Amino acid sequence: MLKRLLPAAAACAVATFGITATAQAQQVNTAPSLHAKVVNLHAAYLAALPHARVGKITGIVYARHKQPQAGGRQPANGRHAACTEPNCALPYHGGPVQVTPHVYLLLWGPNWSSDPAQEASAAYLESFYKGLGVAPEDVWSTLTSQYGDGSGSPTFGSSVFMGTSIDASTPPKGATQAQIQTEAQVLANKLNITDLTDAQIVVATQSGTCPQNFAASCNGTSGTYCGWHAYAPTAPQVPYTNLPYMPDAGGNCGQFAVQNQWDGFSIVGGHEYTESITDPAAGNGWIDTADTGGGEIGDKCAWIDPVTHNANLSKVTLSTGTFAMQPLFSNKALSNYNDGCVMSPTQDTVSVTNPGIQSVSIDGNLSLQVSGTSSAGLALNWSANGLPTGLTMNTSGLITGHPTKATTYTSAVTATDSTGASDTASVFWTVNPLTGKPIIGDHGLCLDDSGASTVNGNKIDIYRCNGTGSQDFTFKNRALIVFGKCLSDATWGGTGAPVLLWDCNNKAVEQWTHTTTGEYVNAHNNLCITDPSASTVLGTAVLLRTCRAEKDQKWSLP
Repeated sequence: MLKRLLPAAAACAVATFGITATAQAQQVNTAPSLHAKVVNLHAAYLAALPHARVGKITGIVYARHKQPQAGGRQPANGRHAACTEPNCALPYHGGPVQVTPHVYLLLWGPNWSSDPAQEASAAYLESFYKGLGVAPEDVWSTLTSQYGDGSGSPTFGSSVFMGTSIDASTPPKGATQAQIQTEAQVLANKLNITDLTDAQIVVATQSGTCPQNFAASCNGTSGTYCGWHAYAPTAPQVPYTNLPYMPDAGGNCGQFAVQNQWDGFSIVGGHEYTESITDPAAGNGWIDTADTGGGEIGDKCAWIDPVTHNANLSKVTLSTGTFAMQPLFSNKALSNYNDGCVMSPTQDTVSVTNPGIQSVSIDGNLSLQVSGTSSAGLALNWSANGLPTGLTMNTSGLITGHPTKATTYTSAVTATDSTGASDTASVFWTVNPLTGKPIIGDHGLCLDDSGASTVNGNKIDIYRCNGTGSQDFTFKNRALIVFGKCLSDATWGGTGAPVLLWDCNNKAVEQWTHTTTGEYVNAHNNLCITDPSASTVLGTAVLLRTCRAEKDQKWSLP
C-alpha cells in the first residue's frame, strides 16, 4: 500500500481571489463574484503522480449521441420479475452512502481567473453548488434520501458547498484519470479534509484541457463522455468527479440544452453529485449492475425530460438561481410511474383550467373560482397578475371584487403546489361600461346599495347620486337588479319591512310594478318602496309601506 500523500512543504499561503462574472452570467442568477482559495498544488501533484493507483470509474455521463442503451435485459433473480432495463429498481450492494454530503470545487488552471468566459463559467459553477442542499428550494437533492446505508440516509437543509479552490498551475492537455485523481487527492491533503466519507471533490479543468476521451472537438470524433466520478483506492480515499470544461463540447454535453451556454455544467455536475452521494465508493452502493447504460441514480435518466421522456431536460430553481438539470431515478416512484425518472420526491404536474373569456360590467359584482389540479393530489396555492382594477385573487383561487375601469385586460393566474410544480393560464377580460341607470326620488336622492355590498340582506338606502355601481339599476322581468342581485322583501314582512338585497330567484317578494304615478309596488304584499317621512338624511333605509302616491314613494325608472 502506498504511504499517505503529504502536501508540498513549500506550498504558498492561502489567499482570497475574487472573480467578477460577466453581465451575461448575472442574468441567470449566478454569483456576482467567485471567492476562492488560491492553492499551490503543483509540487505535491508532481511528487504524488508517479505513485498513483486509480480506482474504478462509474457514473459516466456519455455525450448525447454516445449514450449506450440499456437494452431489454430481464433482471436477475430476486428482483422485480416484470421490470425491463433501465426501468428496474436500484439494488443496494452494502457499501456506504454520503449521509451529510460536502462538495469541494477545485478549478484547475490559470485561465479561470483571466479569461472572461471562464470567469463567468466559474461563477456559474459556484452558484450552482452553493444552492444544492438548501431547503426548502432544493427538492431535487432530496431524491437521494431514499438510498441509505447502515448509518442512515442522506439529509439536507443547508448548502452542501464547502468552498472553491483554484490551482493556477496549467493542467496537462488530455488529462488522464491518474492525473485528475492525483490532483483531487493533493487538494484533500492541502485542505486537511477529514470528512472523507462525506466529501466529494469536483475537479473542473480549464477550457482547452480536454481530459482523455472527453467528447469535444480537441479529441477528434473519438471522445465519448462529458464527465464521470470515481473513488481513490489509496489514501486519502476520497470520491472525486472529473468535470471537463463543458462548453468545449458544445451541444454534445448540453450547451444550450435548456437555457444558456452553461447548461452542461449543471446537468453533468448535478448527475455526478447525486451519484457520488448514493455510490461514493464507485460500485458498492446503490447501483443496478444489470443496466448496461450505467445503472446509477443519474445514469438511468440521463438526457431525458421527466414529463415528455424525450431528449430534452428541465429546470430546477435553487436558492441561488435556476439551473438546467436532469431527472433522477427513484425506486419509490417506480411503482407509480413508468420509468421512475422524476425531478422531486413527489413527481407532480399541475394543470390550471382556463376559465375562458370573462365579461363583466364596471362596478358589477364578480365571484369567479378558478380551478386546477395537482397530479399528486396536493393543495394548490394561487396567485394572479394583471387582474382588472378592483379585482383580487385569494390563495384558494377565488377572484372577487368590483371592476372600476371599463377596458380590456389580459391577466395570468398561476397555481403552484408544495413540490414547486406550477401551471399558468391567461385570462382575457372585458369590463363593460355601466348599463343601468340610477333610481331617483322626488327629493333628488338616489336608491343606493349601501356600501356597494353584495351580501344577502344588505340594506337599500338613499344617498347622494354619484354614478357608481351601487346606484346602477336595471329593471328587467319585473326585477330591480344591482350588482346582479335583486331588491326584495326578503323577510316576507308587512308594513315597515325593510327592502333588502338578495339573490334573484324569481319569487313574488322580488317582483315589482312601476305605476304611472311613480311607485314601485311589491307583488307579494302590494306595498310600496318608501323613503320614510320623506327623509333627506343620507343613509336612511327605505321600507315597505302602504301605497299612497305621495312624494316619499315616487321614484324614476332606471
